[in-house]
Amino acid sequence: MSNFLLVVGHSERFGSLRNILDEISNGSQGDRSDGWLASGWRYSWFSHRAHADAIGGGGLFTGFAVDDKNQIFAFGSEGWRQQNQLGGGADLPGCYVRVGWNEGHLTVHGDVFRMMPLFVSTEPGGLLASDSAYVLMQLRRRLNLPVTLDRTVTEAMLWPNAMAAQLLGSRTLVREISYVTVGGHIRLDLRIPNSRASVSYTDVHTQFSPEGDAYRHELRTAAVRIASAVHTVATSGPEHARLALSGGKDSRICLAAVLLSSQVKRGAVFSCTNTQPQHQRDYEVVQALAKEFGFDLGSRLPPDHRTRQIRRFPQPFTLWLTDQSLCYYPFKVQSYALAAPGPFSIAGLGSELYKGNYELQTLPQVISSLAARMPRVARAVDEIATDALLAAGVQPGEPQSVEWHYLLLRNALHGGRFVPATKLGLRPLQQSNLVGLAKLAGTARFPELEHPSQISDDLLALLNPSLAARPFDKPGKNVAPSDIIDRLRHLGGPISSTEVTQYRMLGSVSAVRGGPLPSLARLVPESGPAGRLARSELIPMVDAAVAQISESALPAEISAAAHNAARTIRDAAVAVSHSRGDVGRILAIAEVIR
Repeated sequence: MSNFLLVVGHSERFGSLRNILDEISNGSQGDRSDGWLASGWRYSWFSHRAHADAIGGGGLFTGFAVDDKNQIFAFGSEGWRQQNQLGGGADLPGCYVRVGWNEGHLTVHGDVFRMMPLFVSTEPGGLLASDSAYVLMQLRRRLNLPVTLDRTVTEAMLWPNAMAAQLLGSRTLVREISYVTVGGHIRLDLRIPNSRASVSYTDVHTQFSPEGDAYRHELRTAAVRIASAVHTVATSGPEHARLALSGGKDSRICLAAVLLSSQVKRGAVFSCTNTQPQHQRDYEVVQALAKEFGFDLGSRLPPDHRTRQIRRFPQPFTLWLTDQSLCYYPFKVQSYALAAPGPFSIAGLGSELYKGNYELQTLPQVISSLAARMPRVARAVDEIATDALLAAGVQPGEPQSVEWHYLLLRNALHGGRFVPATKLGLRPLQQSNLVGLAKLAGTARFPELEHPSQISDDLLALLNPSLAARPFDKPGKNVAPSDIIDRLRHLGGPISSTEVTQYRMLGSVSAVRGGPLPSLARLVPESGPAGRLARSELIPMVDAAVAQISESALPAEISAAAHNAARTIRDAAVAVSHSRGDVGRILAIAEVIR
């Protein structure tokens, strides 16, 4: 993804660093800004229009934030500065990273759900931070710093499960590079020339908790916030709200928010990309909804205008390396994005945070099941996942500990897949109060909530009872009209359009530039293929990775997994993007050990 890179070094320790950074940024206009900190420390900041990210008083900000309590969208550093002046919050949803410093310390924070990834690598007297672990690995190599394969992480990657389709904790394939999970921030002591950065975490039980003591209040508050955020985006410009729909429940909640207003419905763009045979029911459901509720699928702009909106990436494999290779293993390559800031990519990802994604289990339950089949892999998964939970204040044996793990890792790394192309991704269902509400156990749970999955049903009923009663892609998701009526009695009736508010938009959306940063792309070897990737181009790359792994000292199980990936990439019946991460895992391991 390589949206940003922060390099902080003390003049006594990192004298050679400047030459390397100059080489990387050579010829790139506006990608880099530099400055002095306290006590002989300096920083270099790489991002789109880097100088515009400066915040008065000492700090940097890139991306956008959503302050629901104060009804604000803050775009870029100017928007962030203004919302702070208005008393806005510090840890907010959105997609951003912010850096702050004073005479004593430098800190790096990300958005609360970590849609913008945050990786860190540190040495005495130096700090590297980026949204790309690959960029940090390549920069370490240029600095002649160690790049060591983490054998435990490698072993845990053998688990062919969605929970292990991305990082299982803060440890990455490179021992010297860490992922900063939800609730974490980086801190560097500027008073000591050879200090190393550390990562501190907020207890997630405190960070994600209900705001009141009434179930009805919590649900109505979240529903109004979802609708208000979507309405604000939709009315900010033509086709600025771009909704990805499926036959499921989550995207339908976003659709319900749009349908509260005829004006918003007219200005939004609706799409359903699930057109493959295995997703035929998805498309059928969306088509039926479009016909009944009166919205069109696809852009209504003239064809030539739509063409001008598209910006194609000439090297999607480079994008895959810098985006996914060391953190998210399914092989999904983005080849294009929208040309200019403004439109938001809106999706229903986020409701699993409260309805549950891993069957509401504890970590020991998951490890016990895995150990029966793959004992060595189970030990590796347990070690990494336990460390991540404990850092966030979660005991592995407490109720729903694996759902907390979902918040820390999969929701962030899977839900943030828009970041390589644009920072303007909106996930309105990610509501902090509902996360805490669903995790309440025993006598603390509100009596109106029988099961966490009920929350998404209630949100949809509140926003549009008619949509809630329509069939879904799977019959088991359908809700009887009588049940919807009964729930609305408890919830105070449907949300009215008069309850929806227009958020203030501070700063300029044009400040939120996204896509690969040319200067950081120079850290990627030029040997990869250019243009859209075909299976025929990937086969020799996978074969080379298999040979490299087979000749290494890695365990036989890793070599066997590599050969399995070689078979997968040759199987025309399996789409490359549906390979469960087999191919991505092997290419990633080869990148680290090369």
